[in-house]
Amino acid sequence: MSRTITLRLSDEAYESVRRYAEADQTSMNAWIEGVLDAEDMRRRCAAHGAWLRADPAVAQAALAFGEANQQDLAATGHPGLTDTAP
Repeated sequence: MSRTITLRLSDEAYESVRRYAEADQTSMNAWIEGVLDAEDMRRRCAAHGAWLRADPAVAQAALAFGEANQQDLAATGHPGLTDTAP
């Protein structure tokens, strides 16, 4: 279920958002949603990074899992992270 949130911006902030949205050829609402989505992802990634740093065993397990995935991709002839584009 979506919710509506009202943001109150100073005149200066409103004009900045308007200019950025126009430059991206999108609505102000869509532009602000994009900024909020990017900020949400940044915060989630930072929290995930902190969680991994707090438990080195988890980080090692994640790295081992990723390495195994890369080896499986190579074994089946699929490109992996270290493969270069043609």
